[in-house]
Amino acid sequence: MRRLAARSSLPILLLWLAVTAYAVAFSLITLERYAAFEARALDMGNLNQAIWNTAHGNWFHLTNQPGTVNRLSLHVEPILLPIAALYRLYPQPPLLLIVQAVTVALGALPLFALARRQLRSAWAGLAFALVYLLHPTIQAANWLEFHPVTLAPTFLLAAFYFLIVGRAGWFALFAVLAASCKEEMALLVLMLGLYALVVQRRARWGLITMALALAWAFLAVFVIQTRFAAGNIHWGRYGYLGETPGAMVISLLTRPGLAWAQLSAAQAGNYLWKLLWPTGLLALLAPEVLLLALPSLAINLLADFPPMHQVHTLIYAAPIVPFVLAAAVMGLARLRGWLGGRAAWGRWVVPGMAGLILLLGLADQRLHGYLPGSGNALALTVTEHHRRAAAIIAQIPPDAKVSAQDRLNPHVSGRETIYIFPRIEDADTILIDVTGPAWPQHPNDVRATVDGLLAGGFGVAAAEDGYLLLRRGVPAGSIPDAFYTAWRRTDARPPNTQPAIFGDGLRLLGHEVTTDRYGELVVNLLWEASVPLDRDLRFYVAYLAPDGTLLHDSEFYPPVAVLWYPTSTWTPGAPVQLSTLPWTLEAGRFTLALGVYAGENWTEGDRLAIDAADTGLPVLENGTLLRLGGYQRTADGGWSRIAPDAVLSTLPPARPLDARFGEQIALEGVNIPATAQPGTGLPLTLHWRATAPVAQDYTVFVHLLDAAGGTAAQLDWQPRDALGPLPTSAWLPGHRVVDTQTLRLPDELAPGVYRLIAGLYDWRDGARLPAQGIQALPGDVAGLGTVEIK
Repeated sequence: MRRLAARSSLPILLLWLAVTAYAVAFSLITLERYAAFEARALDMGNLNQAIWNTAHGNWFHLTNQPGTVNRLSLHVEPILLPIAALYRLYPQPPLLLIVQAVTVALGALPLFALARRQLRSAWAGLAFALVYLLHPTIQAANWLEFHPVTLAPTFLLAAFYFLIVGRAGWFALFAVLAASCKEEMALLVLMLGLYALVVQRRARWGLITMALALAWAFLAVFVIQTRFAAGNIHWGRYGYLGETPGAMVISLLTRPGLAWAQLSAAQAGNYLWKLLWPTGLLALLAPEVLLLALPSLAINLLADFPPMHQVHTLIYAAPIVPFVLAAAVMGLARLRGWLGGRAAWGRWVVPGMAGLILLLGLADQRLHGYLPGSGNALALTVTEHHRRAAAIIAQIPPDAKVSAQDRLNPHVSGRETIYIFPRIEDADTILIDVTGPAWPQHPNDVRATVDGLLAGGFGVAAAEDGYLLLRRGVPAGSIPDAFYTAWRRTDARPPNTQPAIFGDGLRLLGHEVTTDRYGELVVNLLWEASVPLDRDLRFYVAYLAPDGTLLHDSEFYPPVAVLWYPTSTWTPGAPVQLSTLPWTLEAGRFTLALGVYAGENWTEGDRLAIDAADTGLPVLENGTLLRLGGYQRTADGGWSRIAPDAVLSTLPPARPLDARFGEQIALEGVNIPATAQPGTGLPLTLHWRATAPVAQDYTVFVHLLDAAGGTAAQLDWQPRDALGPLPTSAWLPGHRVVDTQTLRLPDELAPGVYRLIAGLYDWRDGARLPAQGIQALPGDVAGLGTVEIK
């Protein structure tokens, strides 16, 4: 008996360990995310303000979102009332994150109890509980700040369990808690009542539940929300069906093609597959349970709002998961009933399938989960810059009316009046971080807004490391020096060190190509003024395709630093780091180029000449655009430097040549195939070397000559290398340039042996550079060899 008791208690012990581990892990993960200023005004700032005001007697009061004065105009969430009571103890967002993590973790308990009861195995119950805790959809909702609806899965699982075991009081409690998480959760409670009525044949229980749930849903959507707004503001997501809820229902009944088209656009099949495969499709064996999620499925998939079609990254699918997992439990119980007595191995159905589901859950976690090492895990670092914000925020009076940027907003939203910058209205305090994301403004507009505030009655109350705290009525004054530490650097140099000189006194110390925490491309540039700079310069960063076309540049997305720390104020000898704004570059590789200019734009501006003689890097566009190198995307989404010297320039030519053009250019070899077919491309690689500086850009030509000396095919082009266009004026003396091109052969080209010749000419007048050397031929060309056309 003791051994049996020990065997049955071990799964329970492991269950509590898993629940505790989840609660601790996601408390820490979400707290770190908050400390790294990843929480947003929408929705963390909104909810924190509404809860704070409720705790102070001003129920659900909200100013953070334009056009709203009460949280009830957005969602009806009575669950916030008991949470507001906790705010009397600790009125800060971290409390919300901890409460959420603990509540979500506790959802494993009713699922464990359900599986243990239906499958008669505590170990199977543990497997299902672990799958719940590992579920990426549950974790995504938990990770994404705080939302009351994230608590609903726990309450729905508990309500379903107590419905199954027939405990009306407990069922009612958790049904009420679930319905209080969001107005639409009442529809899921209604479905539980329908299950009691139809499947369990509990007419009274089912009818009462359905009536109360329907009444609450109607009251929440058509009475409460209408009281605080002109109806549910989310109806617009279904506007393709009609202008009113009634019209939408009629459209669904009379024009089902509209709904079908929307389901197709939402990729409904893929959506369902993502939810069902981690349970081994067992949920399909209990369709009567799976269909309980139908209201949430319809709300999500019929919405013309793509975020609601996400399974692994947002909150919308979380209320569906309890029914998928409960259906999987009931489906496995049904499968056991079918097979348990029909084969000798029937008794292994439950442990075998429970083990399989656990393995699938682990795989799903690895692919899409949020625990460290999983697919959606985001490595965050709380930096010294983040920590400095606390000192600035501490200077804001509790009764201040604040306008704060999106990611600062949640940290100061525990007050009666808070706005998202640049919305000012009656705010007397402004808090911004000019180094961070500027949404919803462009960085240029942030600077213009601040200048307008400083000219309109606001002054600088505090400034440090890129943070600005402005207060109405504070005397106007200059921004203190501590503000500029955000861009001054005294630490290690970047990995790519190229000491190029721009103009007479601006020195590039190095650069780094990296990604931000969301995988977007960022280029860090480290500069130093060697002398005082007498004008404000701008920096041009270009991302070029291998063919030289522009993929993206910084013309309209300048580094934020130059807006706040102009070059005319730089201290000579003090390194300054400029970082480009994050950008999603779709291309798998690019070439990075850099220029500096004064004026309004790169095209018409006064560009600084570049001295890059010591870098070994070419300078394009008449000596004003430094080509820093090529980069290619890595398997983990980062960027690695392409080393053209290691890839191409060190490859010896298949046929060495001795041909010199003018006094500056040597053609040292060529790679061409021995044979080719008409109508195809003939690949050829020319190996050049500059023997002296080349003053101008020459055009290369290659001719294919027949036996009579006639031109059968030709190609003219500006030289290039592995990283893109490289005109002769950018060639560095002593450096090799390996240029690969394709000569198109005519379809009607007759078989035979053809000769290839090459040369260079001035594109302005067609004059060829004189050719000399062993391979030099009359006409100032060099012979490359022959190719047989078959």
